[in-house]
Parts: sequence; C-alpha cells; structure tokens
Amino acid sequence: MKFDVVEPGEEQAMLPESEQGTAAERAIPEAAGEPQVRPGVHPRLVRASASMHRRVKADLVTLESSLNRLGQAITAAQRSEPSPDADAAPPRNFRAGAFSRRG
Repeated sequence: MKFDVVEPGEEQAMLPESEQGTAAERAIPEAAGEPQVRPGVHPRLVRASASMHRRVKADLVTLESSLNRLGQAITAAQRSEPSPDADAAPPRNFRAGAFSRRG
C-alpha cells in the first residue's frame, strides 16, 4: 500500500497559525463537561463534531428503546411457548443415523 504526503488544503481541519487566535474566539462556547477545543481547529469542524455527537446520542436513545421492545417481545414469546417435554418421542421424520460419522 502506498501513501503520499500532501500539504493540508484550505478546506481541511487545521488553520494557519495567523488565524488560530481569531478562530478560537469564534468557536462555539463550551458547556460544562465538554472537552476543550484544541487551538487551530477550524470552527466548522467544531460545529460539525458537535452536530454529529447530538445525532449519535439521539440515535443511541432510539436504538436503546428499540432493543428494549425487542427484548420484551422475545421474553413474551418465550413465555407463551409450551415447554418441550424431555420424554416426548422424536418426530417421525427425525433420523438419528444422519448425525453419525460414516467411515
């Protein structure tokens, strides 16, 4: 696998050193418990990251509720099934010899 080293473009995450101070002032104010934004990170990247985190949290809440409903449905289905009797005769189409090793 071959990798080429390239200089970051204008649209990429890091700002030139001359603009880092002004970008830090324009960045979204941080809430309590949020990680601190590193100097030089583009404000658009900060906003995109915050938006992504909000969407992921919302998706996780939806996923958790779906998994809870699925678990409840499985539990209800297991309760409604009759328990198999251990001494019951096998079905007529069951062939025990099909599972033996043939040499």
